[in-house]
Parts: sequence; structure tokens; C-alpha cells
Amino acid sequence: MPSLQSTHPRPELRHYVRAYAQRRVSFADPVLIESVPAQLEQVLNFELGVLPGVRHRECEITEKAWIGGAQTSFPGHMHLWQGVESFAIFFQPTGWSELFGVPMSEISNRIYAASSVIGSCATVLWNQLGEASSFEQRVIIVDEFLLNCRNCRLVQHDMMAAASYLFAQHGIVRIPALSQRHSLSQRQFERLFHREIGVTPKTFARVARFQAALDAKLACPMRTWLEIAHSFGYCDQMHMVHDFENLGRNSPTQLIVQMGDVRPPALALAE
Repeated sequence: MPSLQSTHPRPELRHYVRAYAQRRVSFADPVLIESVPAQLEQVLNFELGVLPGVRHRECEITEKAWIGGAQTSFPGHMHLWQGVESFAIFFQPTGWSELFGVPMSEISNRIYAASSVIGSCATVLWNQLGEASSFEQRVIIVDEFLLNCRNCRLVQHDMMAAASYLFAQHGIVRIPALSQRHSLSQRQFERLFHREIGVTPKTFARVARFQAALDAKLACPMRTWLEIAHSFGYCDQMHMVHDFENLGRNSPTQLIVQMGDVRPPALALAE
């Protein structure tokens, strides 16, 4: 089976980054096909070996360093061939945008070559990671790189703050109440949120709750789905199952099996 390592960033970076993860697939491992569910983290991927087979909508991933924004759906699967070696940075939903000054709406439900968004520093970082011999060394390299990026970070605006709050509350927030919190009518709030974040607040909240429920099961497999449904404000278990079928394209139990290591342990334990 592929080896997977994951950890959290330095405390100074946790406002921006949820987790780091590294996957290695040896030439003795079988080819794996993993489901990729909806997720709100902005993810920067560095491919240090054979490219995995990732198709996003009509686009096949061909870049060694690529960035994906929040994904409210991810049609298709990821093929992990022998020789794949990947290092991923799972940013907070607003983290990448804050650090690199890239509006969230520009990368939500999209994937780009990292160099086309942040320039040659993406290639420099890819080279440094490739030259490092261990996961621990790579974590140190990325920590230092991101700490330097804080000097030119974007100030979080109201809609980014609203998105961060929705995520922290696992989506269990009434949108009219959140509109009032920002002194806006619900229609104004929804329009601004969609313009700045790239998805509607209702959709963002729905994905936040879905992935919180998914991570809760990954963090504690002994918890029942019924208990998790109640903990995250679903009307009943069937309501949760309906969300899993829409956002993960499978039942809760089958999604856990079929997505493999797509959500690494450090990410599920990042609360």
C-alpha cells in the first residue's frame, strides 16, 4: 500500500494552513483509484515523481505544481500509478488567498498551474522539495517559505471573514443571521459572498458541514453515523446521506472506503 505521512504546520502558520501531507506509491503497489469529495481547503500540490491521473472537469493535470481552490464538486477520480510521490499543502479555506493575494473567487472550483498564479517561486519550491530526502525536511522548507510569505499577505476582507466563520462553525450557521452580523440584507450578503468567494454562502456552509462530518468519522471511526449526523445539525441520518451522495457521490460508508488517503490524518485532526 502507498505510504502516507501528514503533520500540522508551525503554530504561527495555523491561521493559513491546516495540514501537510506526503504520499508515496512504490513500484510494487497496485494502481489505486480514489474518489475525491467536495472540500473547502485550498490545496497546493507538488508532484515529485510520476504524475497521478487527475482529471478536473475537462482538464487533465499535467503540471508538477498545481493549486486547487475550494471544490464544491470534483467529478471523476484520482488514479495513483506506481511511482507517484506527492507533497500537498492543505490551506485554510482563505489561507492561500490571504498569503498570496489571490481572490478566492478566481480559484474556487478551478485548478491552475501554481507558477501561472504565483510565478517562479512555485518552481523554486518544487525544486527544493525534490532535493530534500525526507518528509520532515520538506515540512521545514515549506514552513520557512510560508513564513516569509506572511510579510506581503492580503488583509482579510468581510466576506473572507464570513467564509472563515462558516468553516469554523462547520456550516451550522443561519445565513440570515450571518447577513445581520455583517450589517447587510440577506440578498446583499449572498451577492457579495458569491462575488468574492466564488460560491454561494449556502453551498459553502453545506460543504463545510459535509466535510466536518466526514473528518469526524475519520478521526474517530468508532463514532456511529447517527451520532455524527446529530452532532453536525442534520435533521436525521437520511439528510446526511443525501448530502454525502451529492457532495461525495457515494454513501457515507462507501465514501470512506473509496477515497483512500485523500483526506490525511493530520487534516482530520486539525480542529
